[in-house]
Amino acid sequence: MRILLSNDDGLSGRGLEPMISKLKKMGEVFVIVPDTEKSASSHSITLHSPIRLVEKRKNVYTVTGTPSDCVRFGVIGIMKNKVDLVVSGINDGPNLGDDCIYSGTVAAAREGAMLGLPAIAVSLVPNGVGNFKLAADYAARIIKIIKKINMPKYSFLNVNVPDTDAIRGIEITRMGKRIYDEDIEERTDPRGYKYYWIAGERLSGHLDSGTDMNAIKNSYISVTPLKVDQTDYLFLEKLKKQKIIKGINPVLSALARK
Repeated sequence: MRILLSNDDGLSGRGLEPMISKLKKMGEVFVIVPDTEKSASSHSITLHSPIRLVEKRKNVYTVTGTPSDCVRFGVIGIMKNKVDLVVSGINDGPNLGDDCIYSGTVAAAREGAMLGLPAIAVSLVPNGVGNFKLAADYAARIIKIIKKINMPKYSFLNVNVPDTDAIRGIEITRMGKRIYDEDIEERTDPRGYKYYWIAGERLSGHLDSGTDMNAIKNSYISVTPLKVDQTDYLFLEKLKKQKIIKGINPVLSALARK
């Protein structure tokens, strides 16, 4: 098996080496990561500047770009589309609920899915222990399981591991609702100019049954299936039934004839 491993923390990410160690027992591993930390970079790609690739050691590279760049470059440029699995992580922090929208870790796995490959994002939810080896072990177990099933094309898994030795099991979950700190902190630099911190540190969420956040709260590993297609199909059908849409079409047709 040929595995592409990426992350959003770069080579200094504490979860990288434990994941490399586990994956090497499963196949040939290529590591392509950002040259600097790219947390919360979401699914951005580099369009307006060149990307530079640096080989650090055999099959280990850094890229002057985002996690999405790393996966696309790795799959197409380094591995020549001969990839069996894309793994992103282990992220040093949670990717629960709405975090998935902002997360560079999840975006790297999503990029793999967009390229038609099985993909999994792995994160360790911190609790002061920092047991990345345990998280890597569970990630490897989950990978062995999903190898035995046909993962739907353009779908991927988001895995969060509680940072505890007392893990109670694995739950298949849905995305929960994250609550973020809405404060914007204003500060003044030594020269008297104002600057701002937009991201607060206080995180919470709704601990509804069946969600990733509730699983983590109860010391379960959360495995959430996600997909590239973001269409809201219920809303789609509702819009199709609305008379306002039918009323707009003749107006657009008339404008097009002018």
